[in-house]
Amino acid sequence: MIPSTAETLAEVKARGAFYTPPKVAAFLAAWAIRGDGARVLEPACGDGAFLVAASARLAALGARDASTLVGIEKSPEEAAKAYALVPTAKVRRASFFDVDPADFGAPFDAVIGNPPYIRYQGFTGEDRAKGLARATAQGVQLTRLASSWAHFVVHATSFLAEDGRLGLVLPAELLVTDYAQPVRAHLLARFASVLVVAFDRMVFEDAQVDAVLLLASNDGPPGINVIRVADVAGLATLDFSSLGNGHRPGDRWSTSINTEADTTYRALVASSAVQRLSDLATVDIGVVTGANAYFILSQSEAEAEGLPGEYLTAIVERPRDVPGLSVKPAETSLLLLIPQGGPPIHPAVAKYLREGNEKGVPNGYKCRVRKFWYSVPLPKKRPQAFLPYMTGDAPRLIVNEQGSWSTNLLHGVMLRETAPDVRALSAAMLSSATLLSAEVEGRPYGGGVLKLETREAERLLVPRLSDGVAAILARLHPELDALVREGRADRATRVVDAILAIDPEPFEDARLVFRSRRRERAKASKG
Repeated sequence: MIPSTAETLAEVKARGAFYTPPKVAAFLAAWAIRGDGARVLEPACGDGAFLVAASARLAALGARDASTLVGIEKSPEEAAKAYALVPTAKVRRASFFDVDPADFGAPFDAVIGNPPYIRYQGFTGEDRAKGLARATAQGVQLTRLASSWAHFVVHATSFLAEDGRLGLVLPAELLVTDYAQPVRAHLLARFASVLVVAFDRMVFEDAQVDAVLLLASNDGPPGINVIRVADVAGLATLDFSSLGNGHRPGDRWSTSINTEADTTYRALVASSAVQRLSDLATVDIGVVTGANAYFILSQSEAEAEGLPGEYLTAIVERPRDVPGLSVKPAETSLLLLIPQGGPPIHPAVAKYLREGNEKGVPNGYKCRVRKFWYSVPLPKKRPQAFLPYMTGDAPRLIVNEQGSWSTNLLHGVMLRETAPDVRALSAAMLSSATLLSAEVEGRPYGGGVLKLETREAERLLVPRLSDGVAAILARLHPELDALVREGRADRATRVVDAILAIDPEPFEDARLVFRSRRRERAKASKG
């Protein structure tokens, strides 16, 4: 399936329409549809890829037509395309959230499809309210951070017969995000068997989000099984017959992708060798300016504008600006900081504000909702360290030696009184235990990127440090910083792991498994 040529990519993304490769649609149809009289529902049929696949599957099983096939589509143009492709199917023009299972009498034997993927920022208004209501009706409480697919999944389960099968294309967020936890719990309560097929190479390049296939039923291998294939072509040889009982983790399913990682991670969590970062620190988002290009300046730009020093403060703009484990003076930019009210504004600052007005900076959302659009709010305290929000390699705890602020591309970290020296903690978080926990707790995104929200960051595992080991790590921090800056982070990790081996618990298994997981994520950037 391909998008209409009349639509721009932005318009396609706005309605969450990332079209499904025919091989994927055929695979899910073959798995979900088991008889020529099967009643099949496609809850967001787009231009008909799943209707075509389902019709072909029914025909292969001996059906005369596709009259037992129902498609629902909100877009009139897409519904017309779908009907033209499979005229014997029943295509209903409606929002899926306006459709009730009772509208169709008997439940369906299969529900298959690719729900719209609209992030929570764009999934608003009436559609979101209806989606939340449908989820609540199933006893599932979704948060405001839930993207559109989550509501679709929950509502879709209500259309299935007890022995029906659910086959959907979903973002990999199903496996890892906090907001998906109610969906995971609902699937486990509704189905005895949950199979997830993950890909090494991205299925939807334009979406820049990894996709997985959800196959849920009451007659498959018990528990959760996550299977990885190289690409869509790998579906042709996929064999479920060898699967045994799967895992039933209470939180995330991401560790099920790699049983070795699951075993190692669980052993680490259960040991006395590590603790959560939340035991030692709090993690909060950085400064939200609303217009970084306007409020953040280089030294030369500030001088050219004649902005006085009392209206400027140091800020780290991007993780790549700080390649090591500590912030150096040359790695910071300048944040325009104007208090609300106070003394008269300096003439050069007033001139810069007039230029901002002319550029439309006050019209941006964050600026618009402030009492004074030009007054960027700051956290109560300067963070002692930073943790990148997204990374292509591994997380780094960056010591804030310059007393800077950071944008929301880096989280601010404040240590508790019980925490070791911040330099020791920064070094310890190079350990394989922390790196493996980031792979498990974080969210993999397109291009091999790993994202850590604040709560996910606080779940990172950190080695417990004796006073002696903490002193060694703090003393070695400058040398470790240099290794990371030179692109030798693996060497720094080996050094830290060797030092931690002074304590009773070894971390060798975590290092080996982390390397394997990172290689898997790196494939996405090449695929």
